[in-house]
Amino acid sequence: MTGEWLPPKAPGADEPLPGPLPPPELPQQPAPGYWQPQQAPQPPQPPATGPTFVRSGPAGPRERNATAVWALVLGVTALALLLLSFGSLFVLTLPCSVGAWVLAARARKQLEGSPGQAGAGQAVAALWLGRIGVIAGVAAMVVFIALIAAGFDFEQFRRDLENELDQRRERQGGGGGDGDAVRTGLEQLRATVTAWRA
Repeated sequence: MTGEWLPPKAPGADEPLPGPLPPPELPQQPAPGYWQPQQAPQPPQPPATGPTFVRSGPAGPRERNATAVWALVLGVTALALLLLSFGSLFVLTLPCSVGAWVLAARARKQLEGSPGQAGAGQAVAALWLGRIGVIAGVAAMVVFIALIAAGFDFEQFRRDLENELDQRRERQGGGGGDGDAVRTGLEQLRATVTAWRA
């Protein structure tokens, strides 16, 4: 022994270290109580030949909702009369527009209860036509009442229109096809104003 001091050694320190540990073996079967998802057997798939179309609704033509059709007819008629008469037939078009609005609301309720009927688009269109017709009819009524209250003379207005049209015809070199169409429109306007004032 030399006089040098040596650090203490742990028991078994002189033995060589073992090599890397082998990986643990995993069990082939899961332990009892361990849940493993099961794959359902897949049915054989036919070869793809092209797109397949599937009808999503009931087969065959669907029955139309008569209330929606009548509401649409009333709405279109009311707006057409109102535009063609320049608002002077608001007395007729206002009830038609209200009727279209009421029938369209009733048709929408009927269609909610029976999904086998067709006509939902017609009911919505008639509802909007009825609303627009009521608003336009009330506006025309207010304008006509305001004109009457202000003392507007419809007869003088008609005469002024006729004079203006006659002057335009003379400037264009006499009568013709366009003048006949304008004269017909003026006669319709005159008949409308006369009927309205009566």
